Amino acid sequence: MLTALISFSSSAADAKPNILIILSDDAGYTDLGSFGGEIDTPHLDQLAKQGMRFSHFYSNARCSPTRASLLTGVDAAHVGFGGGVVGDWIREFPFPAHRGRMPYEQPLISEILGSNGYQTLMVGKWHLGGSYIKNNPKGMSDYWKKTHPGMELTEEEMEQDYLALPPQRGFQKSFVFHGAQGNLFFTPGDNHNYFEDNQKAKLEYNYNYKMHCYTNNAFNKKRYGGCHGKSGKTFYATDGMTDRAIEMIHEASKKNEPFFMYAAYRAPHKPLQAPEDLVQKYLKRYSDLQKIADDRHKGLVAAGIFPKGVERANNNYLWTKQEKEKIEKFRLQAALHAAMMEKIDENVGKLIQGLKDSGEYENTLVMYFSDNGAAAHIGDLMNAPYKGVKALLWEGGARAHAIAAWPGVIPANTISDDVVWVGDIVPTVLEITDTQFPEKFRNKTPRKPDGRSVVKTLKGKKMAPPEAIFFNDKGQQSVIYQGRWKLLIEPGWYLQTLAKPGIVRELYDLQNDPGETNNLVDKKPELVKKLEAMCKKWKAENKIVEYAKRIEIRPKDPY
Repeated sequence: MLTALISFSSSAADAKPNILIILSDDAGYTDLGSFGGEIDTPHLDQLAKQGMRFSHFYSNARCSPTRASLLTGVDAAHVGFGGGVVGDWIREFPFPAHRGRMPYEQPLISEILGSNGYQTLMVGKWHLGGSYIKNNPKGMSDYWKKTHPGMELTEEEMEQDYLALPPQRGFQKSFVFHGAQGNLFFTPGDNHNYFEDNQKAKLEYNYNYKMHCYTNNAFNKKRYGGCHGKSGKTFYATDGMTDRAIEMIHEASKKNEPFFMYAAYRAPHKPLQAPEDLVQKYLKRYSDLQKIADDRHKGLVAAGIFPKGVERANNNYLWTKQEKEKIEKFRLQAALHAAMMEKIDENVGKLIQGLKDSGEYENTLVMYFSDNGAAAHIGDLMNAPYKGVKALLWEGGARAHAIAAWPGVIPANTISDDVVWVGDIVPTVLEITDTQFPEKFRNKTPRKPDGRSVVKTLKGKKMAPPEAIFFNDKGQQSVIYQGRWKLLIEPGWYLQTLAKPGIVRELYDLQNDPGETNNLVDKKPELVKKLEAMCKKWKAENKIVEYAKRIEIRPKDPY
């Protein structure tokens, strides 16, 4: 199986594999046909047939923390994204574990691979902090000061913001959107926030769509509703970043050096915006949302990714127990989510075809996964049969669908039940590319990856689970111990748990109860005590600041 790449290493540059990491944003666990879903995803399903699906792949349950571990291989708190902090000025804190900006002293995979002869490329969403405030201090300083209470804006601070952006972090070519969310549709003349390297990008308006841009309140209508109902030439983010990625692939293929590409889609993250014809397609398909949830469960069982005969939570309030008008709004949001996912699939197909057209497909490891589960505006529906959503630490928030394919190396049409964490990507890629993690980086000793290489898993061999994977988000804490036992402390939105007396604890046996329906906390007190002590130690080592202290600084942060 590995005769073409003995031990994944060779001194010849042209024998080193290309690496393509594709990330979707807020995709549900069962959104793909190959994961039991009803959305039309033929290209991702074909990728799954050509490679491996992961049933136990864990993100960090929120966008920026997942991206931080993805690019560094370390727990997100060590690079400023602990406790659910994300890379926007309105979320940054004056604490190292929650700074909300990628530190210059910890190497990213782009920088490490670049030092080993790789071309390093990025398209899509960054969301790891940083700005060009040093280029425009007059225009940006007031807002910085408004959003950073108790912090001082210095020349060094502005320089560190600049050094946190992709072109300064090892990406030799980049076409990116720096923040969390914004319009996906742009028409000629619209102001936009895309950058080509360090310069404002010139967008190409190559597509004609009738645009559906959903909003549900006056504030969002002003920000995101202007495109609704319009038709004409557009830049649609999912299409536009793919087109630029394919151009980069073709350019890279003309050189002898291999390439690493990070393609981070912004869909199906809000704002919910998609071509109208696709929205109408899924509105018809989603006439019975309970059937959709039930069929996703059945589909996942049939695919061999969820066990038969185990209970699942049925948190269907949003689509069965609200008044009819609210259910219809929910159905529309679900249809938009599905339409955005189909566009991702279409564009993943274009990316794969771009690899084939450039002659690079056979020598490229492709990894695709979501940064977390689907978000709260569509409830548990898109994560069924798992419970919970993005930013919550139940399985629906933290477990993500994932696929890896590499012709002749990863066994085709296989499913791995090994526990894999997003922080495992860096050490895995380093082993595959025969790249050494630096002992020194910018005259500092960087933290070595907390993740582990899962090359054996990619080869189809069984790996024991890590002893523990820890999660922390806005007052919630959890740990998965030995791949089986999961303890949650104060699960759910912080202000809800704060209103309850005492501390809420839940313990689940994921091996027999992946749906998290049977709380064993009273039946296994010694195990709870042990895991709680592990969590306390991990929080101390990661310098997690208690959430009660953080909301004293940002009282509106829980919302």
